[in-house]
Amino acid sequence: MHTLALCGALTHSVAGLCFIHRHKGIFHGDVKPDNFLISESRLKICDFGSSVTIRNTVSILIGDVIRKGTSFFMAPEKYLSERPGSTKPAIDVWGFGCCIANVVTGQIPFAPKKEEDLTLALQQEVPVYRKEQVRAGHPRQLLELIDKCCQYDAAVRPKMDIVEKELRSILASIQFDDGFSLPPLWLERGYSLHDPKWNMFECAAGDKDFELIKTRLELEMGADCVTLLKVEMNVNVDLFRRYHLERARALRENGNNINECFLWHATTKENDILEKGFDTNFCGLEFEYYGAGIYLAPDSTMSNVYAASAQHPNYPSNRSMLLCRVACGKMAERLPLQSSPEYQEFLKRPDLLRLSSEERQRQRQDVIRKLLRMSENRTCPSGSHSQLGVDMTHTRKSKTEVVVNGSFQAFPAYRISYQLSRALPDPRQGDSRTLLRTLDEYKSSDFHKKAAEI
Repeated sequence: MHTLALCGALTHSVAGLCFIHRHKGIFHGDVKPDNFLISESRLKICDFGSSVTIRNTVSILIGDVIRKGTSFFMAPEKYLSERPGSTKPAIDVWGFGCCIANVVTGQIPFAPKKEEDLTLALQQEVPVYRKEQVRAGHPRQLLELIDKCCQYDAAVRPKMDIVEKELRSILASIQFDDGFSLPPLWLERGYSLHDPKWNMFECAAGDKDFELIKTRLELEMGADCVTLLKVEMNVNVDLFRRYHLERARALRENGNNINECFLWHATTKENDILEKGFDTNFCGLEFEYYGAGIYLAPDSTMSNVYAASAQHPNYPSNRSMLLCRVACGKMAERLPLQSSPEYQEFLKRPDLLRLSSEERQRQRQDVIRKLLRMSENRTCPSGSHSQLGVDMTHTRKSKTEVVVNGSFQAFPAYRISYQLSRALPDPRQGDSRTLLRTLDEYKSSDFHKKAAEI
């Protein structure tokens, strides 16, 4: 669920809590994600019978918003009380703040602490989430609202009607007042900030973007080899808003200076990505070398290797790929996972030589999967928003792929359908590598000078 829809759904749920507080004199006492039902983008409150019981069951699925965990959403005065069945309005406010923290981080409150650590965390007044856990694209006001709701002193927490007022203000800010604007070519075609639906707009031959993309494909693949069949513009206002927020963050953290360019991405999940965006909880987990992230190529011949039908082609071969608008911060070289201390320790195990080759391979893959899911292997250094799959030693350039780590750091701007009349040399092998350009070389090309208009 993207920011606009998220704030709208949260506003519906807080309105329900306000109603029962104000008009029914009822306090829920067990506000958590499990007790909201989603119906047509509205959140509805359920399970009023649980306000006097404590269930310490926890079932966590990383990356999923809905999960069990009553104790992790429970206000400190209730969890630490000798009579935990008591309910007050401030207890619901704390629980609702934890719900917001849950959806903006994708993790249960106080993660990665376990059940047995919760009492100490509450006694030490540990914050319910850490700022670095926040997924890209969430407005600062929403994070400040979490801090207000989850104050340890119940007396200074806002009333639920104040929470509702602030949420409605945040929603209005996202819709109208955050300086967000659409790309010029969207406006020229009649789209507005208030278009709620996802649209794929087919660009006609002769249109500015069609001709720019055609020129770039022919430059990279060869005009005698490639024929551009169709260019579809991804008009997804809410997804582009998330990209806009991530781009603003990259600018702030990089001295108002970022690389913004158009890079290629080939995938079998084009429709999902065009509608919902990338998700680095899942992207790149099969890549052992550099780990999770969004893999993009400065050169279309690289993405062409991974395009649909590339593995078993019959020529002429019809294919497609995405052209993504990407906001890169400081470039940081990313070392291969096989060079990590954990992996090197695994290789030194004396029992490995006694195992069959199949078992060694299985255990090696298990270690790689574990490394891929470690937070330090999934994030950039502070202030850096992009990492390179560097194949040019001691440089910050890449002739292969760029890896970015923020889910909304890349906006899937176009789907490009094309036809190849014959096979291209594999750009990953031999002399073909020298034909690839670096990102800096593409930044200075005509396409990138004009791409800012898109």
